[in-house]
Amino acid sequence: MALAVLLIVGLAALGGYLYQQAGSKSPVVVVVNEVPAGHVVERSDLSTVDVAGGVVAIAGANLESVVGQVATVTLLPNTLLQRSMVTDGDPLGAGQARVGVAVRSGQIPAEGVHPGDVVQVVQIPGDNPSGAGGSAGSAGTVLVDRATVFASAEDPAQSGGTLLTLVVPAAAAPAVAVAGGAGRVAVIGVRP
Repeated sequence: MALAVLLIVGLAALGGYLYQQAGSKSPVVVVVNEVPAGHVVERSDLSTVDVAGGVVAIAGANLESVVGQVATVTLLPNTLLQRSMVTDGDPLGAGQARVGVAVRSGQIPAEGVHPGDVVQVVQIPGDNPSGAGGSAGSAGTVLVDRATVFASAEDPAQSGGTLLTLVVPAAAAPAVAVAGGAGRVAVIGVRP
């Protein structure tokens, strides 16, 4: 009889403990705004959420340690943030450069391009048929076979235009910058 009472009390205590743990929640860091890969994480991009169970995420108390770090992957809203998703290192790899170009409508896919997209950068021929800059109607020249879009924004200086920041091999950066400055760059979306 004493053993039965002890067993009932023990099981009740175990049940109470498990019930209490099931309701126990811990705050973790969650992404609230999309942050493209290679971009700095701002405080406004993050919040905390209480979760139950054994999740792998940065504890809510460590939220400020993430601010100012660089996203290693595109961070999507409502994602629990893990340390492997951010770094304090330089977002550019060795031998890479960021180049700004302005493209007009027709020099970019109709749906646009977004940070993280992979594109081919082509120098389109100039309008001067005398030989300088190529002849009208000739094929373009591929400047970079695979570049990554770092940022994309509407160009306030031209209707339908887009300003792009592209991550390209450092050796190709001057040619892309010159062609972009002359308005002779087109980008083609390619498979990642």
